[in-house]
Parts: sequence; C-alpha cells; structure tokens
Amino acid sequence: MRGPFSIASGLMLACAFAWSRPASALEGQIRLEDTELVLRLDDGRVLRRDGLTGVKLILASGPRNLEIRIEGFEEDRTILRSPLPLYRMSVLQPNGGSTDLCHPDPSGRRAAFAFPDGKGGFNLTCTSGAEGKCVLFGYRPWESRGGVPMGDLLQACIHLLRADYGGDDRPSTRNGTVVNLYDRFGIQDPGAAAGMEFEAAWGREGAVCVAHPRIADNVTLEQLAERYPRLKGRLGPEACTEEAMRADPRALIFNQSVVTSPTLR
Repeated sequence: MRGPFSIASGLMLACAFAWSRPASALEGQIRLEDTELVLRLDDGRVLRRDGLTGVKLILASGPRNLEIRIEGFEEDRTILRSPLPLYRMSVLQPNGGSTDLCHPDPSGRRAAFAFPDGKGGFNLTCTSGAEGKCVLFGYRPWESRGGVPMGDLLQACIHLLRADYGGDDRPSTRNGTVVNLYDRFGIQDPGAAAGMEFEAAWGREGAVCVAHPRIADNVTLEQLAERYPRLKGRLGPEACTEEAMRADPRALIFNQSVVTSPTLR
C-alpha cells in the first residue's frame, strides 16, 4: 500500500461511475458510518457496500491528487464482535493503467478497510500491512477495553509485528517470520506455540522488555541497550519474563517467537 490515507469526514469528492453508459462526473460526500463507507451524492442517491463498486474517488495525497477506483466489496468475519467491510481498490495511473492499492494479505486478499481516526475523519489501511493485521486481530482503535484505549493496543501490536523495539520506526523482523501474539485482555489468547519462547512485552511506545531479539542477524540485545537507554535492566531472558511483565501495566501485548542465532559469516 502507498501508506495509510487520512480522510476528513464529509470530504467532497469528484466521482465517476464505471457503468455501461458513458461515465458521468458527480460530486458527493463520503463518510464513515460505523466501519462502512457511505457515499451521499448531490443528486440524492446513497451508495454503500456493493453499490460503491466502480466508483472512482479523487483523494488528496501529498502534492497531487490520487485517483482510486473501488473494484469490489466483501466482509471479514474473523472478528467476533461484528463483520468488517473490506474494499478491493486500485490506483489509476496517468497512462490509463491501474495497480492494486494493496499487497495480498496472508489470505490472498488485496483489500482495504476504513476506520475512525478519532478526529472526525477516517483512515484507509490495507489488510496486508501491520496496522490492518492488528485491527483484524481485534485491536479496534475506536473501542476501549479494561480502561485502556484500544489505540494503545493497536500501536503496541504494530510495534510487535514489525519488531520495532524502540517504537521509532526501525523494524527488525523478516517477512514470513511467525510469532505467537496475545494480550492481557484476552482479545488474543496464547494458544499453542511449539518451539517458541517468550520474546518481549509491548506497549504503545514499543517494547517494555526484550528477552531475545526475533532475528539475531538484524539486531542484538547489546545494540538494543545502546540505542534505547530506557530498556536498560530489561533485556535478556532473566530480566524479561512474562510473569514479571504481567504485573507491569505498561505491558499490553506479549509474544513468543523462535530463538535465532546470528549467521556465521
């Protein structure tokens, strides 16, 4: 994906319809109602779900506008509380071609969804990215549980998936690496994790402690200690245990992973 889009509520959009008759240019307002995109056109029509298929949206993206076409609609039902609307989208190119907005996720879907940004607008994100995966895990930032804003859980989950221990956008994971993720609120349960050991506890700002780095070739405990003084005394399997972190309210999410060794060079 080309980065998450933050869209103001009620944004005026120029729209065109890919119907059999010649496309007509219209204007309308697109809003997020719960987690569903709804387009209210100036001619009185209201489009949602499958009715949005073929609609082109002109979105502001940096110095130029980005033209996105909605190619299809489906629902994700892996979240128990309610299904999440998903949209297949493509980016239209100046030469007339198009490319998928999203990379395929683990299920093979190239889908995006919208969620409230907390400022009266909404964000678009892909199910293939860390943010999208974490929302599908159940960390919906527009909800709260146990007095902890779900936005904090979402940020902790994103740091976890990327192995961004310092929370400073320095990911150290490797594509395809499997982790066992769970949290103190029971949204995700530990489950079975044969061959895995406790890796780290995570909060909004990154790791709260690190027992072992996920990919030893990418970062070591010594490097983490040098980069992040706040982790001093919280690195290594003796200093970082799940039992101890369960007592630390900053630790929202935990994970296990396979212990790796540096590659001999």
